[in-house]
Amino acid sequence: MPETHRPAVELLAPAGSPDALVAAVNNGADAVYLGLGELNARRGAANFDLESLAQATRFAHLRDARVYLTANVVVLPQEFEPALVLVDGAWAAGVDAVIVQDLGLLRAVRLALPDVRIHASTQIDAMNPDTVQALARAGASRVTLARELSLEAIAACATAGVEVETFVHGALCYCYSGQCLLSSMIGRRSANRGLCAQPCRLTYDLFDASGEAVAAPGRYLLSPKDLAGIAHLPALISAGVRALKIEGRMKSPEYVAVVTGVYRAALDRALADPEGFGVSPAEWEMLEEAFNRGFTDGYLTGERREALMSYTRPNNRGVLVGRIVQAAPGSAAIELERALDPADTLEVWTHSGRFAQSAGALSVGGASVHAAPAGSTVTFVPERTVAVGDRVFRVANDALLRAARRTFAGSGVESRRATPVDFEVSVRVGLPLRLVARAAGEVAEAEGAAVAPARTKPITAEEIVEHVGRLGGTGYEAGSWDIDLDAGAGLGFSALHALRREALERLDAARLAPWAARERRRPSVPALPPAAARTRAVSLVATAWSEEVAAACRDAGADVAMMRVFGAPATEAASMAPAAPVSPLLPRVAWPAEVALYDGWAGAEHLAAGNLGLLTRPVGRGAPGADWPLNVLNAHAAAALAEQGAGFVWASPELSGRQLADLAGASPLPVGCVVWGRLELMVAEQCVLQAAGECGRRCASCARRQKWWRLRDQKGYEFPVTTDPSGRSHIVNSVTLDLIRALDEIVATGVAAVRLDFTDEDPARAAEVVRAFRSALNGVEAGGDPPAVPIVEPSTSGHFYRGVL
Repeated sequence: MPETHRPAVELLAPAGSPDALVAAVNNGADAVYLGLGELNARRGAANFDLESLAQATRFAHLRDARVYLTANVVVLPQEFEPALVLVDGAWAAGVDAVIVQDLGLLRAVRLALPDVRIHASTQIDAMNPDTVQALARAGASRVTLARELSLEAIAACATAGVEVETFVHGALCYCYSGQCLLSSMIGRRSANRGLCAQPCRLTYDLFDASGEAVAAPGRYLLSPKDLAGIAHLPALISAGVRALKIEGRMKSPEYVAVVTGVYRAALDRALADPEGFGVSPAEWEMLEEAFNRGFTDGYLTGERREALMSYTRPNNRGVLVGRIVQAAPGSAAIELERALDPADTLEVWTHSGRFAQSAGALSVGGASVHAAPAGSTVTFVPERTVAVGDRVFRVANDALLRAARRTFAGSGVESRRATPVDFEVSVRVGLPLRLVARAAGEVAEAEGAAVAPARTKPITAEEIVEHVGRLGGTGYEAGSWDIDLDAGAGLGFSALHALRREALERLDAARLAPWAARERRRPSVPALPPAAARTRAVSLVATAWSEEVAAACRDAGADVAMMRVFGAPATEAASMAPAAPVSPLLPRVAWPAEVALYDGWAGAEHLAAGNLGLLTRPVGRGAPGADWPLNVLNAHAAAALAEQGAGFVWASPELSGRQLADLAGASPLPVGCVVWGRLELMVAEQCVLQAAGECGRRCASCARRQKWWRLRDQKGYEFPVTTDPSGRSHIVNSVTLDLIRALDEIVATGVAAVRLDFTDEDPARAAEVVRAFRSALNGVEAGGDPPAVPIVEPSTSGHFYRGVL
């Protein structure tokens, strides 16, 4: 899209299907984001193929809207060539940018397809200016920020010199995006591969450190409410946000239509009059009726408490329409707070559960009605037993849905993005019929046969306007008219129709010219720097949550012992500061106000960071290691991190053994892998322990976090959970990864280091595991076999033998 056509702040809407794309554009979206069948974070959506993508880009561009392709997943080693083919084909089909998560794919697109505009996905978790700047250096023209940031943090990131985008409405993940392994580790359905099974929307019970069940306000302890940032549009604009994104590629076209329409109107008002901006009750009601789990400002206002969460249900709660005031077999009456239509879908909350049904036949005062007004008492036929006092919610508003469908389906589709076209029509006897169409800075002209004198009734200017102005389905709306008409001219209407079609086709071609010249480049996968030399001996590395455990690991034979730190030695977390020779392991999460704290580790050896911004800062002696949360699954990602200053990479735990060998064999940096421990599955800004009740929010000294608590799922598996001194939750796997039996295969992949991640183990247990791995590793390197049995049961081999889907 030419830069002159770009709005000051872009409204970006989801398009999980062709209908959703039309709904988004026709309701005012400045841009849409969509995916092809593979390599996108919503593989379960209807999505597009290249043919329908080309049709979609044409439709959007003719309405001054842009189309962004989501290639926002991690890329396995064998997928690199198909991934570049996909991006190449999509660019040729007319997309305006490609949204990328994988740092290796970002690097490859930059080198192989330099014309392609790249947007960095929220899956990369950009949360500080250092990360935003690093992504800009890597080739990103825009960075989508982590959803957890406050307005203040967003404003700080917006100063980094590249466009920033943030989510403004829709579902919130409990975990930081791109950091969640819960679905992956319990069922191979990787969130980083677009197949999240949403285990965060299931029930869990919370147990304290003593094993006692904790009374919580509900059982959906990992299910946030939906983000609704509409009230903060002026503040987001002031913060410097370039694009506001609506979540929902798995949602219906009706949802997209309603939410996009509401935000279009609100954003226009916020841009025109930020001081006087407000959200009307009708707008809130439309958003609630479209879909809601309860609404929250999200993290925009710094909210991290239980008010963020939807503890009692994980799905659409609709809107309350009233309560049952009379109940009898086969009949019940509702005292209505909102109007009700027979085609609406209701959900009744009874003492024994919930059920949904169509409202069906309605009567008020004994008389059948087509609609029951608010304030009335309406009788309906419940499909199950109900009781007085039961609440009744509407989860589908038929009138709202029908209005939404009129913007994308059927005849006479309504659109907010029709392009004004100015017409000049010349109807002079003896001269060719001539029509000029002007729109969006382009001009097109068409001529017909010479105009003859009228044999009966001369044509009128009103008839010319009526027949040339029939623009339904074209994406245009009539603007101004300049008609030069001889009084006695005769003309058939079909001639006007044909000339209009010809002129608009030429106008379309002129407007689409910036994309029409694109051709497939069929790029080769860029060459990698030389692979790192294999080390003679594989290092044994241990990480821990306490200095006591880390020191015990070092004493037991670990070559390197690292301790997780959350701050610098001079901060409140000074008690967490490891003494040499224990090295610091920097966190995944570091907000703008926190990044400088970690510069205090400038003298540390063997330092590693799980945050891209921290990796690029002057921390540690020598080149720091890139921790596995940076999602290195291919050698191109390792090369990208080498360009950012990394000297070592820890491979993603989502790799199989064969894929690990591919990475280690081609990576320009030495590669390590985790072989033991409860893998960290989630890191979240919200403290899950707050489900136990209100706290003083003195996180560093919180008594609850002194020992590990447990989350028990529906199958009885218990996931240890704690919070760090910043109040962020860390949830680790219920089953320990134990690859000691595969140590010979792991060494054969060419890794330079293997790592043991300790969580809730005490120093004695950690030392025992280190000694076992030290002995096994020495034996394998001497040509022996690894142990035949695991150290712990039950245990898991993770993805080493099966990989992710």
